[in-house]
Amino acid sequence: MAHAPHPLATLDQIIKSPSSIDGIPKEVEDDLRTTGCMLIQEAGVMLGLPQDTIATAQVIFQRFYYVSSLYSFGVNDISISSLFLSTKLCETPIRLRDLINTYLFLLARIQYLLNLPPDTRLISNKISNGSSWQASVGQSPKGKAKDQYPIWNEFRFEVPGFHDGVFWEWKDVITASEMQILKRLGFNMQVDLPYSHMINYLKILDLVFEDQVAQMCWSILNDMLLTSMYVIHPPHTLACASILLATRLLRIPLPSEWYILFDAEYDDMWTCCCHVMKLYSDWGLDKLQGSDSSGLADSDERQKGKENRWRRAWVLAQSKKAVRRWLEEREKAIA
Repeated sequence: MAHAPHPLATLDQIIKSPSSIDGIPKEVEDDLRTTGCMLIQEAGVMLGLPQDTIATAQVIFQRFYYVSSLYSFGVNDISISSLFLSTKLCETPIRLRDLINTYLFLLARIQYLLNLPPDTRLISNKISNGSSWQASVGQSPKGKAKDQYPIWNEFRFEVPGFHDGVFWEWKDVITASEMQILKRLGFNMQVDLPYSHMINYLKILDLVFEDQVAQMCWSILNDMLLTSMYVIHPPHTLACASILLATRLLRIPLPSEWYILFDAEYDDMWTCCCHVMKLYSDWGLDKLQGSDSSGLADSDERQKGKENRWRRAWVLAQSKKAVRRWLEEREKAIA
């Protein structure tokens, strides 16, 4: 089966990424990749951008860190530049000032959480894991849900003035980072997303009108963008992986070796599924809406460990200087 050209990371890049060569542990690298993609997703939604534009930006962001190190390029700088570049590639232009103001708002919320006392619980045990993930990464809820999050009562944000210097600083950062992305990726911005593949495969399997299946597959593909799977596996494999995971969670049987029809490998599909489930576990999501699976609530100790992990990720995502400082302190502690 022929597929459109879609650049993927090489085996050497996967085994020895530039960040790992600079001494950054894989767990920390994965967390920083996730935080960058979360920022892109949040900013894209707030700006009303199509999902294709947001997904393209996340794929470009993930690709960049297979040719560059987190030690040399900050997550916040590359994420906002990837999103701005994606709006041009997908012909969904936005005002640069609107993009910068949106990022400033998101970063202000994250900084607000980081400035809270260390013993402050970011998550209420009475709230489901899906909502807790939103609160932890800086998404302040609205409406009735706001009463469940008293942690946001003191948060305030003021939009910078039209002639404020912060706009020109971010404009310079975006321009420089955008050129670095294009140069280091060889100007190859081809991105083939798996959404259309997934819909076509569901039609062939006669599942497109099955209750909840298509929506869950779509959600899984969106969540998979927070991992590096889009850069490691081709789109048709990702589409098959979303179908496999969705049907397993909904307990819907599939024909034996159905994936062969779509030129997908069984092990590759399960690798993608495992990364998505690990993402749910590490970031507080253990149940997809509409699935029959039910997870047990985390213990206080495990939840505290997650919160500390989130805090570390958001601190290191602020700049390359934060990553370098953390590495220096880590080396001193080991020595």
